[in-house]
Amino acid sequence: MIILKRKSLCLILNQIEKVEEESCGILLGTHNSTIKKVECFIPTQNITKEDKKNRFEISSKSYLEAEKQAIELNLKILGIYHSHIEASANPSLIDQKNAFPEFSYLIISLRNQMFSDIKSWVLNKDQIFIQEELLLSNH
Repeated sequence: MIILKRKSLCLILNQIEKVEEESCGILLGTHNSTIKKVECFIPTQNITKEDKKNRFEISSKSYLEAEKQAIELNLKILGIYHSHIEASANPSLIDQKNAFPEFSYLIISLRNQMFSDIKSWVLNKDQIFIQEELLLSNH
């Protein structure tokens, strides 16, 4: 299970609903064997050279900066969030191919540049995405 504050989701949506391409960022937080709790997020630039409406890429520099921030805050990188424009909150084959084991992948579906759906995914031992329980909390 992954827990995301409703306030954090609103902040992410304020950022991504204004952009006509896939937006992305890194999730920082705490975790034990069964629960991940997002404490903060770091928006990142989509640096893909491909079609930005259907692909995203986070630079290694942004990832390293997120690792440093996580260490400073005594947190861990829990995963990645990104938007799907006019598509479902289900992972694409490209998402699956580029995913890291143990990371959570929050996918936010936007329809007409407005929030439509959010789902979280993790890779199983066979490198296939399975949906992860997502809890939106008020605290």
